[in-house]
Amino acid sequence: MPRNPERDRQLRGERRQQILDAAARIFARKGLLAKISDIAAEAGLSHGHVYNSFKSKEELLLAVIEQGQHSYEDKLRTAIEMEGTAKDKFRYLAELSLPREGSADSYLVLLQALSTDLLSDGDKAVIRARGRVNKELLRTLIIEGQQDGTVMQGDPVQLMSLFATLIQNLMLLEMRMHEKPDETTIELLLRMIGP
Repeated sequence: MPRNPERDRQLRGERRQQILDAAARIFARKGLLAKISDIAAEAGLSHGHVYNSFKSKEELLLAVIEQGQHSYEDKLRTAIEMEGTAKDKFRYLAELSLPREGSADSYLVLLQALSTDLLSDGDKAVIRARGRVNKELLRTLIIEGQQDGTVMQGDPVQLMSLFATLIQNLMLLEMRMHEKPDETTIELLLRMIGP
């Protein structure tokens, strides 16, 4: 049977995503000292499949972090482009942050990566640069909310940091043995940044 290059490319992409998802779960649960064998087992693949997609554990770790940061950037850009007030946009972001299976994995991996010696200072600088892009997008939403009257006045950088902290901790509430967040939690969060 002749090879289908497009189908082969699609299968490689699906396998790569399968590995990234498994790696995020394993790094979040076992830490950055997890082995490739742990990740391969979680993905239901062989070591060879993992190494065909990623040259090293560090490359895989960086790919997990990059995917998480780009996913958050996409959510921020979607929120910015939405119709409605900034409060509506913050509600959208908060609802996306409610805990679900694996929702905090990328964030937990990011926190570990920034405090480990496993990654070079150059790799950490790239991660921080992507983080600054996302912070700027969030600051843009804060300023929009101050202009439309749905976000309190004050230093946009401090308010952005407050909202980011609240959102990050929203993902971790259950992990911290608090009650599962719900719509009431989101309303309280929005009131904390509202006028």
